[in-house]
Amino acid sequence: MSTPVLECERLTKSYRAGTPVLNELDLTIPSGKIFGLLGPNGCGKSTLIKLIAGILMPNSGGIKICSEYRSESSNALISYLPERPYFSSRMKVNELLDYFEDFYEDFDKLLAYNMLRDLKIEPLAQLKTLSKGTKEKVQLVL
Repeated sequence: MSTPVLECERLTKSYRAGTPVLNELDLTIPSGKIFGLLGPNGCGKSTLIKLIAGILMPNSGGIKICSEYRSESSNALISYLPERPYFSSRMKVNELLDYFEDFYEDFDKLLAYNMLRDLKIEPLAQLKTLSKGTKEKVQLVL
């Protein structure tokens, strides 16, 4: 059996004391599999993703990525695409690439430009001129 890519051990997260969104969640996702999170609004899907990405911290329990407890070093193994863009709409696509190149040590700017070309996205376009779907594609490239 292969090493799980993700393990959640008794993971608990509350936003208000006494009201857990996730309550001692145990979850194991093996490598080589694709999983979807389905459930009603407010059941903790987004909270779980944000915990895995390190955007939120659990109240208790642990998260392992490739058998190692979640840490700053595991950030290189995790990508998170937020629901809403978080960049200024006045920025140009190429400015975002510059920003990511400065911020992320392993960002491959040439690969990003190649992906933009393949997706027919103009690097000099301002975000405010792009459709919602094209903005999402830019976020995926990043």
